[in-house]
Amino acid sequence: MLAQAAHADVYVLESDGLAAKHKNQAVPGRQVAGTPINAHTAKPGEKHHGLPLGGVHPNATGSKALIDASGLKYFINTNITFTTTSSASGAMSEASYTHAVAASTMNGGVTNSMLNDSFDGYDSICVSLTGVLARCQTGNASFAMYNKNGPATTECNGRQIVFPTQTIGASPPTGVNAVAAAGVLSVSRKIYVPTDDSFSRSMNVLTNTGTVPLTFSLMTSNNLGSDSNTKITGSSTGSLTPTAADKWVTSFQNYSGTTSSDPRLGHVLQGATAATPVAALYFVDGNDKPWWGYTVTLNPGQTKIIMNFVTALASNAAAKTNAARLMALPATSLECMTPTERAQVTNFAAAIPPPAQVPSLSPLALVWLMLGVVLVAGGFYTLRRRV
Repeated sequence: MLAQAAHADVYVLESDGLAAKHKNQAVPGRQVAGTPINAHTAKPGEKHHGLPLGGVHPNATGSKALIDASGLKYFINTNITFTTTSSASGAMSEASYTHAVAASTMNGGVTNSMLNDSFDGYDSICVSLTGVLARCQTGNASFAMYNKNGPATTECNGRQIVFPTQTIGASPPTGVNAVAAAGVLSVSRKIYVPTDDSFSRSMNVLTNTGTVPLTFSLMTSNNLGSDSNTKITGSSTGSLTPTAADKWVTSFQNYSGTTSSDPRLGHVLQGATAATPVAALYFVDGNDKPWWGYTVTLNPGQTKIIMNFVTALASNAAAKTNAARLMALPATSLECMTPTERAQVTNFAAAIPPPAQVPSLSPLALVWLMLGVVLVAGGFYTLRRRV
């Protein structure tokens, strides 16, 4: 028998000890997950997870914690063994501050608060070989989740988590068009959290290992900690109803009274003039399950990378500023990436540092340079004749 945990869109066997989130009412202010692995404080009206101590079943998942420069700790899922749409391999089950920060208030002031509960599952990915652009769904033949692919390793002094390769398309599920599934797609992920900046970066590495060109959709799947109080606070175009034209979107849990207990989020989706732009997205007030997707085409043997960032800070203004900065790919955003990986990024146009510029000379400087060459050559010729 299967039991659903709606909080993280997780389906596991009931014998694993995971009961429905909505089984018990949480007590506001009480920590409902007792260990740092998923530390979370209940909010008024919120329901209890119904999870074992620590929020994660010990035999179902792993988690790697990395802390960025602002003191935000990301809990990154590794070795997932259950079916899920938003807490799959490489996704984040949570992100929370390790110390109190000066959090913005509704009236323009600040209050010291240890902001937590950024996510109930963030940045899972799925693929549709038939080109469907929608929120990822389990049990639907049109979607293949990147999930259940074994333990991860690390690189870059432990700051980047490297996830295994998963093959999609070798055995197309029932209902998938045979022509669309003729290619074989290899998918892997890398998640990086820096010590010198405030963000988490995901690289989704996509390779066509088949013999024909392959066009498919790649989507993210998310479940924000802001729940039904999710509020869109900004976007790159300035609209509070984001569209695929937006490069970044910011959101947070709307104020309860004059304060909000969740970090303020910046979701960075693409750069300007990207070769593979966002094809569709969904960000709406009151809905904690935003998603965005890309239409990707790969020739046989070709690899492309879809790269995203998320930043979580203490104020909406800071989240907007950092999202806009990350969209422009500052130096820190490309740390722990090889030149090949930078060249393969397709949803940001400037992932490759520009080549060194050759200094230019004015016409007068060129005349003096040529005269100098003639004089040196003439002197050398005269010297050789004397010898």
